[in-house]
Amino acid sequence: MILAISTGISILALIGLAIGLTLALLVIALFTSVVGPANEIDGYADEILDAGVGIAANVDGIDGLLRTRELTGAVPGLAVAYLERVKAKL
Repeated sequence: MILAISTGISILALIGLAIGLTLALLVIALFTSVVGPANEIDGYADEILDAGVGIAANVDGIDGLLRTRELTGAVPGLAVAYLERVKAKL
């Protein structure tokens, strides 16, 4: 069985294949130009997340710091009262 294809149809088929290949290469080029920056953004997002976790870990002790500040605010009044008692006993 012999398939007969005219010259015009075979030329159109080759032109269609060339256009299809060109479009496929264009799509691949556009895809790589989008994926590269997206991967870079993902890397930056990971760095930002790590920094945020580090900041949160460093701020965990803020409750103790506030309690210490409250206690040190009471020290001058207690010191004055103590010195007055000591002075009264002398």
